[in-house]
Amino acid sequence: MNKSDFLVTLRSELERQSISNIDNMIEYYDEMICDRIEDGMTEEEAVGSMDSIEEIVKEAVLDKSVPALVREKVQKSREKAKSKGHEWIWITLAVLGFPVWFPILLTVIILLFVFFMVFWILVATVFIVLLAIGFSAIACLVAAFTVFFGLIPFPTFLLAIGAALALGGICVLLWKPLVAFAKAAGKTFGKIIVSIKKKIA
Repeated sequence: MNKSDFLVTLRSELERQSISNIDNMIEYYDEMICDRIEDGMTEEEAVGSMDSIEEIVKEAVLDKSVPALVREKVQKSREKAKSKGHEWIWITLAVLGFPVWFPILLTVIILLFVFFMVFWILVATVFIVLLAIGFSAIACLVAAFTVFFGLIPFPTFLLAIGAALALGGICVLLWKPLVAFAKAAGKTFGKIIVSIKKKIA
């Protein structure tokens, strides 16, 4: 397949799936193919080294929001029924089934929203706790220096310095693992969303 055929077919498939920003995607893949040709590949080799059109379209579909995918799923279902001459049955079932499917849909949306909130609140809470430890370390350090004004006895000064060092050390030791945890949590959440989109699409 040459570049022109690849891009024309890709555009056709993207339009069929109602993908937005098609022009930008076509321009992107056009530039990628041109870059590979400039690196010494033939046009056919450059096109062959790209992801398949099916994979590109699938990724583009999964970039859509969940509500958009649900809306398209319903639209496709209606169009399929219409093509078979059963549109009136589809509409009747949709209307009569409203008391059943709407509460279920609403429940799923609410559960997804709650899951999203709880997931990221837990991640945020971990960092809030770490910040609290850090501020406590600073507070202990500030309190320790009040010994020079005679506000605390020397043993309390030593205790405050020790607490500041211990709390500061905890912050330093936990910072990188917590950042790694947040990144892993983000990736996990992304995979969950993608898996939900795959089931809808």
